Amino acid sequence: MSVDAAALTGRGNYYEDFNVGDVYEHARGKTMEALENVLITNLVMNTAQLHFNEELAEQVAAQKHRIVFGGVTASLVIGLAMQDTGEQAVEEVGLDKVRFRVSVIHGDTLHAFTEVLWKDDSPELLRGHKDVGLVHFRHWGVNQRGETVFEGERRVLIKKRSFSADGLEASADDAKPAMRGVRAARTRAARPVRRVAVKAAKPAKKIKPARSVKPKRMAPRKKRR
Repeated sequence: MSVDAAALTGRGNYYEDFNVGDVYEHARGKTMEALENVLITNLVMNTAQLHFNEELAEQVAAQKHRIVFGGVTASLVIGLAMQDTGEQAVEEVGLDKVRFRVSVIHGDTLHAFTEVLWKDDSPELLRGHKDVGLVHFRHWGVNQRGETVFEGERRVLIKKRSFSADGLEASADDAKPAMRGVRAARTRAARPVRRVAVKAAKPAKKIKPARSVKPKRMAPRKKRR
């Protein structure tokens, strides 16, 4: 069964579709769950307890609740923007000027926005790729109260409509030598190891103790006159 890859992505998110100054309000929102915050915080071994210690947060945090790890907030906001700004991406080039303006807690619902700051398809910026262009985005996330919780700038290489994957895939002929080498290695590894019989060591011979020899009695010497 063949699948048309173009049918799985958006129609208006190629390089030509972005214009400097355009602002996008992305379609989806996402409610931050405790599972997302605590699980990822623990997986990356972030030891800041305000992300997972509710008792401590009630005592010292202004919100009296665990605060979402910033890495989770950034990932969620950028993820919400990906349908419009990342489905035709060839390479993520950079992410900087990241700011966390307002703390996010469990139960907050975030919405994402994007502004196109600039775009350029000069060959020296394309990192060896063809039929792509570099787009510079500014992303920000807003909670249900209209407060900006996150903002950052992202640079990404986006496909042009003329982009083609023809010639990028490896041909079957190119793969054959490598596969032959793999098969040969597997064949060698599958051969059983030859067993060599080892003779049991003979027990050491017992040595009979030497017979004790009685000293001979010497005849008394005659006294000289």
